[in-house]
Amino acid sequence: MAKISIIVPIYNVEKYLPKCIESILAQTYKDFELILVDDGSPDNSPQICDEYAKKDDRVIVIHKPNGGVSSARNAGLDRATGQYIGFVDPDDYITSDMYTFMIDGMKKSGANMAICGYDYINENGKVERPYNVRENELLTQKQFMSMQFDMPPTIRHVVWNKVFKADIFNGTRFPEGLHSSEDVYVLIECAKRLTKAVFIHQPLYKNLVRNGSATHGGLKIKDLAASFNAHEKMHIDSTSLYPEIKSHSLAFLMDVCLLKYNEAKQKLNMLDLEQRKESIKHLKNMKKFIKKYAIYSLLSNEIYWKTKLLYLIF
Repeated sequence: MAKISIIVPIYNVEKYLPKCIESILAQTYKDFELILVDDGSPDNSPQICDEYAKKDDRVIVIHKPNGGVSSARNAGLDRATGQYIGFVDPDDYITSDMYTFMIDGMKKSGANMAICGYDYINENGKVERPYNVRENELLTQKQFMSMQFDMPPTIRHVVWNKVFKADIFNGTRFPEGLHSSEDVYVLIECAKRLTKAVFIHQPLYKNLVRNGSATHGGLKIKDLAASFNAHEKMHIDSTSLYPEIKSHSLAFLMDVCLLKYNEAKQKLNMLDLEQRKESIKHLKNMKKFIKKYAIYSLLSNEIYWKTKLLYLIF
């Protein structure tokens, strides 16, 4: 068997961490190292990590000063020794056969990336949005890049429901200092080295919906604004390789940026006067970005003409 390095960035999640770790240790795929990266967590998470390391020699614990999720994942990547790389967020959990399915799929297909389905789980353990189970797929690089621009995305711009051959990360690390879309930057670099991706349409990953988390309404306006740059890079890099997907990519870029702009605008009313001043600057830059791409939207055959008009008078 080939080893997989599973990286879990940890900060202030003592309530959820044991379930996450237990789900990984229960994997039917046994050849793994579990790298728990304590990112200066102020709660009991560091002690929980150390207790699991005492019980299972596959558990490796890194204690580091707080630097954010990208910093924690990078510390895990620097320590990883596996032929495969996987990521799990510390408040989520996975099915016991997740890595067996994904690595088996990669070996049989020759793919250097695997993707699986996911369920959104609430804090009571109930599935809020069940995954649409269907036949598995083998994707070319072009298909992968095109599908990431579906709306909503068929391929989510996250690393936690994916397994990568380790060499796909050579020279690639998560951008530090961001609080939004850091996964987008990494995925586009990995996509450039993609040969094939196997897509396993089973909900093997369980994503916890927590109000206030970064992926569920907890982003600040400046973070929403910063995400525009990530999605623009994804658009530019993908269409430079495959110009024929430009219309599809542009429709996604305009759609996602407008959604993020509207989300930011709603947050503005909840801020005090000093915070509003800074946030208004970010909103102006977001609007300027959308207006810049509005003219290009005229060339997209996937954008409805009334929507094109909305962008032009935005």
